[in-house]
Amino acid sequence: MIVCSKDHCKQSSHQLAERARKILQAEIDFIPNPSFQDSDADELILGQPLPESKSEIPTAAFTKPGSRALSTQIARLCRSEVLSAADEQDLFRRMNYLKFKANMHRCKLDPEEVEPCELERIENLLQQAEQVRDQIFRSNMRLVVSIVKKCVTPGVSFDELLSDGCLTLMNAIEKFDYARGFRFSTYAYHSISNYAYRKIANRRKERNKFKQLGEERTLEELQEQKNPMMVRAVWDELSDLLKQTIDTLDQREQFIVRSRFALGKHRKIQTFQKLADELGISKERVRQLEQRAVAKLRALAEGSRLDAIRELVGG
Repeated sequence: MIVCSKDHCKQSSHQLAERARKILQAEIDFIPNPSFQDSDADELILGQPLPESKSEIPTAAFTKPGSRALSTQIARLCRSEVLSAADEQDLFRRMNYLKFKANMHRCKLDPEEVEPCELERIENLLQQAEQVRDQIFRSNMRLVVSIVKKCVTPGVSFDELLSDGCLTLMNAIEKFDYARGFRFSTYAYHSISNYAYRKIANRRKERNKFKQLGEERTLEELQEQKNPMMVRAVWDELSDLLKQTIDTLDQREQFIVRSRFALGKHRKIQTFQKLADELGISKERVRQLEQRAVAKLRALAEGSRLDAIRELVGG
Protein backbone atom coordinates (compact mmCIF):
# COMPACT_ATOMS: atom_id res chain seq x y z
CA MET A 1 0.00 0.00 0.00
CA ILE A 2 2.84 2.35 0.86
CA VAL A 3 4.55 1.71 -2.47
CA CYS A 4 1.32 2.37 -4.37
CA SER A 5 0.83 5.59 -2.42
CA LYS A 6 4.33 6.79 -3.32
CA ASP A 7 3.83 5.90 -6.97
CA HIS A 8 0.53 7.77 -6.96
CA CYS A 9 2.22 10.84 -5.47
CA LYS A 10 4.99 10.70 -8.06
CA GLN A 11 2.46 10.40 -10.85
CA SER A 12 0.49 13.35 -9.50
CA SER A 13 3.64 15.46 -9.27
CA HIS A 14 4.52 14.55 -12.83
CA GLN A 15 1.06 15.50 -14.04
CA LEU A 16 1.22 18.81 -12.23
CA ALA A 17 4.61 19.54 -13.78
CA GLU A 18 3.23 18.78 -17.26
CA ARG A 19 0.28 21.10 -16.70
CA ALA A 20 2.66 23.80 -15.53
CA ARG A 21 4.88 23.40 -18.60
CA LYS A 22 1.89 23.66 -20.94
CA ILE A 23 0.83 26.88 -19.25
CA LEU A 24 4.36 28.27 -19.43
CA GLN A 25 4.70 27.38 -23.12
CA ALA A 26 1.33 28.81 -24.14
CA GLU A 27 1.15 32.45 -25.24
CA ILE A 28 -1.19 34.73 -23.30
CA ASP A 29 -1.85 37.72 -25.53
CA PHE A 30 -3.70 40.64 -24.01
CA ILE A 31 -4.01 44.39 -24.44
CA PRO A 32 -2.55 46.02 -21.29
CA ASN A 33 -4.19 48.95 -19.55
CA PRO A 34 -2.91 51.13 -16.66
CA SER A 35 -6.14 50.47 -14.73
CA PHE A 36 -5.17 46.80 -14.37
CA GLN A 37 -2.55 47.85 -11.82
CA ASP A 38 -5.05 49.62 -9.54
CA SER A 39 -5.61 48.08 -6.13
CA ASP A 40 -9.36 47.95 -6.63
CA ALA A 41 -9.19 46.55 -10.19
CA ASP A 42 -10.69 43.22 -9.15
CA GLU A 43 -13.74 44.88 -7.66
CA LEU A 44 -14.23 47.39 -10.46
CA ILE A 45 -13.69 44.97 -13.35
CA LEU A 46 -14.65 41.55 -12.04
CA GLY A 47 -17.05 42.60 -9.31
CA GLN A 48 -19.69 43.62 -11.81
CA PRO A 49 -21.87 40.90 -13.38
CA LEU A 50 -21.26 39.98 -16.99
CA PRO A 51 -23.42 41.90 -19.47
CA GLU A 52 -26.34 39.65 -20.28
CA SER A 53 -26.85 38.54 -23.85
CA LYS A 54 -29.85 40.25 -25.36
CA SER A 55 -32.84 38.15 -26.32
CA GLU A 56 -32.25 36.21 -29.48
CA ILE A 57 -33.95 37.50 -32.61
CA PRO A 58 -35.27 35.38 -35.48
CA THR A 59 -33.01 34.77 -38.46
CA ALA A 60 -35.60 36.29 -40.81
CA ALA A 61 -34.91 39.68 -39.26
CA PHE A 62 -31.51 39.93 -40.90
CA THR A 63 -31.77 37.76 -44.02
CA LYS A 64 -33.02 39.10 -47.30
CA PRO A 65 -36.22 37.62 -48.70
CA GLY A 66 -35.42 34.96 -51.27
CA SER A 67 -31.76 34.65 -50.22
CA ARG A 68 -30.20 31.25 -49.60
CA ALA A 69 -31.11 30.00 -46.15
CA LEU A 70 -28.22 29.95 -43.71
CA SER A 71 -27.29 26.72 -42.02
CA THR A 72 -28.86 26.06 -38.65
CA GLN A 73 -25.55 26.54 -36.85
CA ILE A 74 -24.80 29.85 -38.55
CA ALA A 75 -28.34 31.06 -38.01
CA ARG A 76 -28.09 30.23 -34.33
CA LEU A 77 -24.84 32.18 -34.00
CA CYS A 78 -26.32 35.16 -35.78
CA ARG A 79 -29.30 35.52 -33.44
CA SER A 80 -27.36 37.37 -30.74
CA GLU A 81 -27.93 41.10 -30.85
CA VAL A 82 -25.07 43.53 -31.32
CA LEU A 83 -23.52 44.71 -28.04
CA SER A 84 -24.06 48.23 -26.79
CA ALA A 85 -20.99 50.46 -26.54
CA ALA A 86 -20.94 50.14 -22.73
CA ASP A 87 -21.37 46.35 -22.73
CA GLU A 88 -18.73 46.00 -25.43
CA GLN A 89 -16.22 48.00 -23.40
CA ASP A 90 -16.98 46.02 -20.23
CA LEU A 91 -16.45 42.70 -22.00
CA PHE A 92 -13.17 43.67 -23.63
CA ARG A 93 -11.86 45.13 -20.39
CA ARG A 94 -12.84 41.99 -18.47
CA MET A 95 -11.34 39.62 -21.06
CA ASN A 96 -7.98 41.42 -21.13
CA TYR A 97 -7.87 41.83 -17.35
CA LEU A 98 -8.47 38.10 -16.85
CA LYS A 99 -5.57 37.35 -19.19
CA PHE A 100 -3.44 39.94 -17.40
CA LYS A 101 -4.10 38.25 -14.06
CA ALA A 102 -3.41 34.80 -15.52
CA ASN A 103 -0.11 36.05 -16.90
CA MET A 104 0.86 37.60 -13.56
CA HIS A 105 0.29 34.30 -11.77
CA ARG A 106 2.05 32.38 -14.53
CA CYS A 107 5.22 34.41 -14.02
CA LYS A 108 5.47 32.95 -10.52
CA LEU A 109 5.14 29.32 -11.61
CA ASP A 110 7.93 26.88 -10.91
CA PRO A 111 7.44 23.57 -12.79
CA GLU A 112 9.51 21.77 -10.17
CA GLU A 113 7.42 22.96 -7.22
CA VAL A 114 3.87 23.32 -8.40
CA GLU A 115 0.89 24.04 -6.20
CA PRO A 116 -2.33 22.53 -7.62
CA CYS A 117 -4.38 25.51 -6.47
CA GLU A 118 -2.11 27.89 -8.40
CA LEU A 119 -2.53 25.91 -11.61
CA GLU A 120 -6.29 25.81 -11.13
CA ARG A 121 -6.34 29.56 -10.54
CA ILE A 122 -4.51 30.26 -13.83
CA GLU A 123 -6.57 27.76 -15.80
CA ASN A 124 -9.79 29.19 -14.37
CA LEU A 125 -8.79 32.75 -15.29
CA LEU A 126 -7.98 31.69 -18.87
CA GLN A 127 -11.24 29.76 -19.11
CA GLN A 128 -13.21 32.81 -17.97
CA ALA A 129 -11.37 34.94 -20.56
CA GLU A 130 -12.34 32.46 -23.29
CA GLN A 131 -15.98 32.59 -22.22
CA VAL A 132 -15.96 36.38 -22.52
CA ARG A 133 -14.23 36.16 -25.88
CA ASP A 134 -16.87 33.71 -27.11
CA GLN A 135 -19.64 36.06 -26.05
CA ILE A 136 -18.03 38.89 -28.05
CA PHE A 137 -17.61 36.53 -30.98
CA ARG A 138 -21.26 35.46 -31.00
CA SER A 139 -22.42 39.06 -30.78
CA ASN A 140 -20.49 39.94 -33.94
CA MET A 141 -21.28 36.95 -36.13
CA ARG A 142 -24.07 38.88 -37.84
CA LEU A 143 -21.45 41.40 -38.97
CA VAL A 144 -19.32 38.64 -40.50
CA VAL A 145 -22.24 37.13 -42.39
CA SER A 146 -23.42 40.51 -43.68
CA ILE A 147 -19.94 41.28 -45.08
CA VAL A 148 -19.43 37.82 -46.57
CA LYS A 149 -22.80 37.83 -48.35
CA LYS A 150 -21.77 40.99 -50.20
CA CYS A 151 -18.35 39.65 -51.21
CA VAL A 152 -19.28 36.25 -52.67
CA THR A 153 -18.03 35.86 -56.25
CA PRO A 154 -17.92 32.92 -58.71
CA GLY A 155 -14.28 32.42 -57.73
CA VAL A 156 -14.70 32.56 -53.93
CA SER A 157 -17.57 30.73 -52.21
CA PHE A 158 -19.68 31.85 -49.27
CA ASP A 159 -18.39 29.03 -47.06
CA GLU A 160 -14.76 29.88 -47.81
CA LEU A 161 -15.24 33.58 -47.06
CA LEU A 162 -17.24 32.78 -43.92
CA SER A 163 -14.49 30.52 -42.57
CA ASP A 164 -11.86 33.20 -43.21
CA GLY A 165 -14.16 35.86 -41.80
CA CYS A 166 -14.59 33.95 -38.54
CA LEU A 167 -10.83 33.61 -38.15
CA THR A 168 -10.35 37.29 -38.92
CA LEU A 169 -13.01 38.19 -36.36
CA MET A 170 -11.28 36.05 -33.73
CA ASN A 171 -7.93 37.75 -34.44
CA ALA A 172 -9.59 41.16 -34.32
CA ILE A 173 -11.04 40.39 -30.88
CA GLU A 174 -7.59 39.52 -29.58
CA LYS A 175 -5.99 42.70 -30.99
CA PHE A 176 -8.71 45.28 -30.28
CA ASP A 177 -7.85 48.01 -27.76
CA TYR A 178 -11.10 49.10 -26.14
CA ALA A 179 -9.40 52.08 -24.44
CA ARG A 180 -9.07 53.97 -27.74
CA GLY A 181 -12.73 54.84 -27.59
CA PHE A 182 -14.09 53.62 -30.94
CA ARG A 183 -16.48 50.75 -31.51
CA PHE A 184 -15.23 47.24 -32.12
CA SER A 185 -17.70 46.77 -34.97
CA THR A 186 -15.90 49.51 -36.93
CA TYR A 187 -12.53 47.87 -36.36
CA ALA A 188 -13.86 44.39 -37.17
CA TYR A 189 -15.69 45.59 -40.29
CA HIS A 190 -12.51 46.98 -41.83
CA SER A 191 -10.46 43.91 -40.84
CA ILE A 192 -12.95 41.40 -42.28
CA SER A 193 -13.84 43.31 -45.45
CA ASN A 194 -10.19 44.11 -46.24
CA TYR A 195 -9.24 40.45 -45.85
CA ALA A 196 -12.15 39.36 -48.04
CA TYR A 197 -11.28 41.86 -50.79
CA ARG A 198 -7.61 40.82 -50.70
CA LYS A 199 -8.59 37.18 -51.01
CA ILE A 200 -10.87 37.91 -53.96
CA ALA A 201 -8.16 40.00 -55.65
CA ASN A 202 -5.52 37.30 -55.10
CA ARG A 203 -7.85 34.61 -56.41
CA ARG A 204 -8.51 36.71 -59.52
CA LYS A 205 -4.76 37.14 -60.04
CA GLU A 206 -4.27 33.38 -59.73
CA ARG A 207 -6.98 32.69 -62.31
CA ASN A 208 -5.50 35.25 -64.71
CA LYS A 209 -2.03 33.77 -64.19
CA PHE A 210 -3.22 30.24 -64.93
CA LYS A 211 -5.13 31.51 -67.95
CA GLN A 212 -2.04 33.31 -69.24
CA LEU A 213 0.16 30.26 -68.67
CA GLY A 214 -2.39 28.12 -70.49
CA GLU A 215 -2.43 30.50 -73.44
CA GLU A 216 1.39 30.61 -73.57
CA ARG A 217 1.57 26.82 -73.39
CA THR A 218 -0.94 26.48 -76.21
CA LEU A 219 1.01 28.99 -78.31
CA GLU A 220 4.25 27.15 -77.66
CA GLU A 221 2.68 23.84 -78.60
CA LEU A 222 1.45 25.34 -81.86
CA GLN A 223 4.87 26.83 -82.58
CA GLU A 224 6.55 23.57 -81.74
CA GLN A 225 4.69 21.55 -84.36
CA LYS A 226 7.56 22.01 -86.81
CA ASN A 227 7.76 19.30 -89.46
CA PRO A 228 5.34 16.97 -87.60
CA MET A 229 5.07 14.70 -90.64
CA MET A 230 8.79 14.50 -91.25
CA VAL A 231 9.83 10.90 -91.81
CA ARG A 232 12.40 9.41 -89.51
CA ALA A 233 15.03 9.08 -92.24
CA VAL A 234 14.93 12.77 -93.14
CA TRP A 235 14.97 13.68 -89.45
CA ASP A 236 18.01 11.51 -88.80
CA GLU A 237 19.74 12.98 -91.86
CA LEU A 238 19.23 16.50 -90.61
CA SER A 239 20.48 15.43 -87.20
CA ASP A 240 23.69 14.11 -88.79
CA LEU A 241 24.15 17.30 -90.79
CA LEU A 242 23.65 19.38 -87.68
CA LYS A 243 26.44 17.49 -85.92
CA GLN A 244 28.90 18.93 -88.40
CA THR A 245 28.21 22.48 -87.29
CA ILE A 246 26.75 22.26 -83.80
CA ASP A 247 30.24 22.03 -82.26
CA THR A 248 30.55 25.74 -82.98
CA LEU A 249 27.94 26.34 -80.29
CA ASP A 250 28.66 26.26 -76.59
CA GLN A 251 27.29 23.37 -74.53
CA ARG A 252 24.24 25.26 -73.31
CA GLU A 253 23.31 26.37 -76.83
CA GLN A 254 23.77 22.83 -78.12
CA PHE A 255 21.48 21.49 -75.41
CA ILE A 256 18.81 24.08 -76.17
CA VAL A 257 18.91 23.51 -79.96
CA ARG A 258 18.73 19.72 -79.64
CA SER A 259 15.90 19.99 -77.12
CA ARG A 260 13.92 22.59 -79.02
CA PHE A 261 14.16 20.79 -82.39
CA ALA A 262 14.09 17.22 -81.06
CA LEU A 263 17.41 16.30 -82.62
CA GLY A 264 19.75 13.50 -81.64
CA LYS A 265 18.57 11.75 -78.47
CA HIS A 266 15.92 14.41 -77.87
CA ARG A 267 12.92 12.87 -79.62
CA LYS A 268 10.40 15.15 -77.89
CA ILE A 269 10.32 18.91 -78.30
CA GLN A 270 10.88 20.63 -74.96
CA THR A 271 9.11 23.84 -73.96
CA PHE A 272 10.94 27.01 -73.03
CA GLN A 273 9.66 26.71 -69.47
CA LYS A 274 10.95 23.16 -69.00
CA LEU A 275 14.37 24.12 -70.33
CA ALA A 276 14.39 27.19 -68.10
CA ASP A 277 13.69 25.00 -65.07
CA GLU A 278 16.45 22.55 -66.01
CA LEU A 279 19.03 25.27 -66.70
CA GLY A 280 18.06 27.46 -63.77
CA ILE A 281 17.43 30.55 -65.90
CA SER A 282 14.37 32.47 -67.04
CA LYS A 283 12.16 31.35 -69.91
CA GLU A 284 12.95 34.55 -71.81
CA ARG A 285 16.69 33.85 -71.46
CA VAL A 286 16.19 30.40 -73.01
CA ARG A 287 14.37 32.04 -75.91
CA GLN A 288 17.26 34.48 -76.43
CA LEU A 289 19.85 31.70 -76.34
CA GLU A 290 17.87 29.69 -78.88
CA GLN A 291 17.68 32.69 -81.24
CA ARG A 292 21.41 33.31 -80.89
CA ALA A 293 22.25 29.66 -81.56
CA VAL A 294 19.95 29.50 -84.59
CA ALA A 295 21.52 32.66 -85.99
CA LYS A 296 24.96 31.02 -85.79
CA LEU A 297 23.73 27.89 -87.56
CA ARG A 298 22.07 29.92 -90.29
CA ALA A 299 25.30 31.79 -90.93
CA LEU A 300 27.21 28.52 -91.26
CA ALA A 301 24.54 27.03 -93.51
CA GLU A 302 24.68 29.89 -96.02
CA GLY A 303 25.71 28.62 -99.48
CA SER A 304 26.53 25.11 -98.30
CA ARG A 305 24.95 21.71 -98.61
CA LEU A 306 23.49 22.29 -95.13
CA ASP A 307 20.62 24.37 -96.49
CA ALA A 308 18.24 21.79 -95.07
CA ILE A 309 19.18 23.02 -91.64
CA ARG A 310 17.97 26.47 -92.55
CA GLU A 311 14.64 25.02 -93.54
CA LEU A 312 14.46 23.05 -90.33
CA VAL A 313 15.16 26.00 -88.05
CA GLY A 314 12.82 28.31 -89.95
CA GLY A 315 15.38 30.18 -92.02
